[in-house]
Amino acid sequence: MALRTRPVKKVAPQAKKAMLPLVPKGWAMAGWALLPLRLFLGVTFTFAALQKIANPAFFDKSSSGGIYAQMLQADRHSPIAFLLSHLIDKSTIAGWGMALGELAVGIGFLLGLWGRIAAIGGMTIALSLFLAVSFHTNPYYLGSDIAFAFAFIPFVIAGTPVLSLDALISRRAAAAEGAGDPTFVPVSFGTIRSVCGKAGQPGMCAATNEACAPAGCPFLIDEHASVLARRYVNGEDRRKVILGSGVAAVTAVAAGVTAAVTAGVGRSGTPGTTTTSVTLSPGGHNANGTRIGLASQVPVGGSASFNLPNGNQGIVLQPVAGTFAAYDAACPHQGCPVSFVASQDLLVCPCHGSQFNPSTGAVEVGPAVSGLGVYPVTVVNGALYVKV
Repeated sequence: MALRTRPVKKVAPQAKKAMLPLVPKGWAMAGWALLPLRLFLGVTFTFAALQKIANPAFFDKSSSGGIYAQMLQADRHSPIAFLLSHLIDKSTIAGWGMALGELAVGIGFLLGLWGRIAAIGGMTIALSLFLAVSFHTNPYYLGSDIAFAFAFIPFVIAGTPVLSLDALISRRAAAAEGAGDPTFVPVSFGTIRSVCGKAGQPGMCAATNEACAPAGCPFLIDEHASVLARRYVNGEDRRKVILGSGVAAVTAVAAGVTAAVTAGVGRSGTPGTTTTSVTLSPGGHNANGTRIGLASQVPVGGSASFNLPNGNQGIVLQPVAGTFAAYDAACPHQGCPVSFVASQDLLVCPCHGSQFNPSTGAVEVGPAVSGLGVYPVTVVNGALYVKV
């Protein structure tokens, strides 16, 4: 919305210089200042959602990089473990809820539709990830989730008032009710009397030579006062809700179609995972360490995941026949379990993109600042043993 002085009808030539410029409301000015942040959050959340939807492994309970494995890892350290423990068995539903929630927030921000509600949703998602995943990140400023949570707060306060569907809906609702532009600041009647106190006749506006009254005057508190100040819901409010709901419904259908197409493309173009599940054998402990499974269960050029008795999740690789390497699967950045990407020959964290050398476990790409924990692995009679 362009911020400009709105012309007033029937202005006497001699009174033009006496008129004051209309003052934009604070949230309108904030909307322009926050526009770069709004676009960043909208693009980021939309991309994050579509990336999850396009990756079938994210919803697969057998995938070491899926939402199920991430929730298992978080459940051991999170301050809200008492909640996560009830959701682990419903990890697929939780994963879809997160992806669709991120998509709703992203589209809401990009279109500027129901901006405050989208901001509350984004802040809730970010706070949930902070408490579930990155709460123990040290120092705290290395965790991105807390930064995202605070980034949404200005939009909870200001909404999305510029270059947005919210602004368009607000203007159309005001116009349909015969009200003025809701962008500008209404002021008290006492203020306008002090401004126009030198009018030629009592009760007349010095700028327009018309009767001084709230209706139609941009300086006076009229229909644009808040609902709390007015203590009633007017026609403009009702039109905003109706128009906003209609646009939101159309947008939701379009977003659903986009999500369905993205999921279909992702499933048709994603190669099968090279990570399989290795189950601990009963009583699998001896001088060689902990028995994690058979060497034959780990594909050559691939990987397998395993769980230790202490609850730690690990990953074992066989880069060439007969050679094995095992690591603690928890990414040292925020604890998400890493997975092996054969096409890139890298161990990759699915949460924040850290990459590790599959031969040594050393970090190659951050934000992790240290490598994976190394488990010495040996093969005895065809079985794999690791020392923790």
